[in-house]
Amino acid sequence: MINRLKILLDQPEYNALLRLSDRELRNPADEVRLLVRLELIRRGMLPEVEIQSTPTQENFVRHESTC
Repeated sequence: MINRLKILLDQPEYNALLRLSDRELRNPADEVRLLVRLELIRRGMLPEVEIQSTPTQENFVRHESTC
């Protein structure tokens, strides 16, 4: 089941998110999801599991290799 969550960010937080997601080659929503997941694992709220790359990353790598 996928759930949606609306979060409010101040402009500096949003700008930092955009910079990070650009650096990590993810869209901002995928970046937020990863950050939340990593923090929940760090705090012991989720079990450690291998984190798969996002479809955005896979598409980028595939696209990059065909150019």
